[in-house]
Amino acid sequence: MPRTAAGVLVALLAALLLGGCAEPGGIEVSGPAPTPAATGEFPVGISEGPGRPVLRRPAVLEIDGAVRLTRLRWESWGGPVAEAVGQVSGAWCAPGCRGEPLRARVRLGGLVGQDHRAYYSRASVTADGVPARHRAGLSDLRLFVPKR
Repeated sequence: MPRTAAGVLVALLAALLLGGCAEPGGIEVSGPAPTPAATGEFPVGISEGPGRPVLRRPAVLEIDGAVRLTRLRWESWGGPVAEAVGQVSGAWCAPGCRGEPLRARVRLGGLVGQDHRAYYSRASVTADGVPARHRAGLSDLRLFVPKR
């Protein structure tokens, strides 16, 4: 008899401990997903467009099919700002650039958090030799961010 009473007491205590904290209907999760901190909490990437793979520290990047960045060497990545040096080219610069890539500095920013990943949403490119009338077009480029 003492064994049975001890068993009932253990079962009763376990039920109280395990079920005492639960809300009726289970746990409810609501609200938007958290935006990642700029500390690398989530992996940070960039996408060239719909259906394209997510890139991290790409050596080549095309923005809107008009601006082509090549030979990118990333000095920073994953924080609020990513910076690289490389080359820029594109038909946007014709005829002033003579079709040759120009040395460039690239800066990405505007982190947007989505589904356990963050994406850079803006880019600015500065390059020596870009005609003045084309410089503004490189200063605030929109980057593709996938829909949730």
